[in-house]
Amino acid sequence: MLESRRKFKRYDLPLGVKFRPTYGAKDYSMGEAMNLSCGGLGLNAYDFSFFIYENLELIIETAGNGNSVSLFGDVLWKRQAGKRCVAGIKFRMKDESLQKETIEKIFSSSDIPAGNIYTNDLRYVVYEKTKSIPVSEWADPDWKLLSLPNKLGFIKQYHDSGKKCKVTFRLIREMAKNTRNVTIVGDFNNWDIFKSPMKRLENGDFVITMELDSKREYRFRYLIDGHRWESDWYADRFVGNEYGFKDSVVIV
Repeated sequence: MLESRRKFKRYDLPLGVKFRPTYGAKDYSMGEAMNLSCGGLGLNAYDFSFFIYENLELIIETAGNGNSVSLFGDVLWKRQAGKRCVAGIKFRMKDESLQKETIEKIFSSSDIPAGNIYTNDLRYVVYEKTKSIPVSEWADPDWKLLSLPNKLGFIKQYHDSGKKCKVTFRLIREMAKNTRNVTIVGDFNNWDIFKSPMKRLENGDFVITMELDSKREYRFRYLIDGHRWESDWYADRFVGNEYGFKDSVVIV
């Protein structure tokens, strides 16, 4: 048995959740949130095939208004009975202030004051220990380390020389919404809004792979349909710009 302490008070808000691996090409699976706190949630789902420590994209419905928000979280434990699975998800985003703002939106839609969600809960709870999976069944050899991987960020492929790096950027469909065109604009293309159009995938995500000089940092943003700017939640960091907004930064 695995003993764990809940740091924050949890609320039973049965909100719909769509989820998938951060870097996976899989379609979203459907589930329901349970025991939601500012630190994470319990996820009740069917056919939950993701590994412990897998990082997931989470699209969580907000109460009463038909809207949704995007978060990211790691699978810390899971307990499975047939096709039904309950998993513990710990929220983890690179921008902690954005994570806090998003979580407060979820609770605000359920009329729970922000001050209440940060109340400590010192009760102990006991979870059943997850059955270990043989190394041969892991899809990624890096999982053999059984340590928490940094699944957030861009896909970076460095050349043997180390001087160049291919970086794949992705704007997920929940951020793009009903977008027709997306271009990536930044230091790497002199902020030319026409130079680097992104490709729309069948699932609605927009992607582009660019070859960049390594040992540099590049500011960038996404331009949606020629009039709406969007930051990248996967960014290595964020830097304020002269217009009062934050530019995303990729470090190669």
